Amino acid sequence: MGFLLGAFGKLQAGARYRSLQAQMMRVSSRLRRASRDVANMEKMLDRQQKSMTNAISYQSMAEANAAQQDLWNSNMSKYNGVDPSTLNKDQQAAYSTAQGLFNQQFAQVKTNIEMKAAMQKEQIENYFQSIKDTQLEALKDEEDSLQLEKETLETQIQIAKQDYEACKEMEKQDAQMLKPSYTGGGQ
Repeated sequence: MGFLLGAFGKLQAGARYRSLQAQMMRVSSRLRRASRDVANMEKMLDRQQKSMTNAISYQSMAEANAAQQDLWNSNMSKYNGVDPSTLNKDQQAAYSTAQGLFNQQFAQVKTNIEMKAAMQKEQIENYFQSIKDTQLEALKDEEDSLQLEKETLETQIQIAKQDYEACKEMEKQDAQMLKPSYTGGGQ
């Protein structure tokens, strides 16, 4: 009876083992796809954020250059092509005053441009963080769920394999007991 029980158990455990392995392959495939989707979405969002941040940096540089040119034209244009060492004392004082005013105004304008750019970059960062929190979280939750399912299946596969091996051993041992013994004590 143990032989039949072992043989039947071996068939059942083998079928369960193969079924779990097939299920594991499907879950592993879905997990790889989910992980790839998470990575691709993160890369895409990071690229977009970096692109927008770089655009703001370039825009700020262009604004600073334009402001510098405007301030130069309004304060220093009369000194274009003039060597300051050739100016008399009053002209040098006027030149120094104009240059100081230019430097002061440009520093203020540049600070305002940098503050505006920093605020825009922070808004972009917050925007992309909210996108990551909403859209990426769903993908990460799916990935976590699939990882948990995979770990559960790995445990079930180990148990099914142990059951299969135990039933195989039971069948083998009981098959030994069923063997006829031909050792006779004949004359």
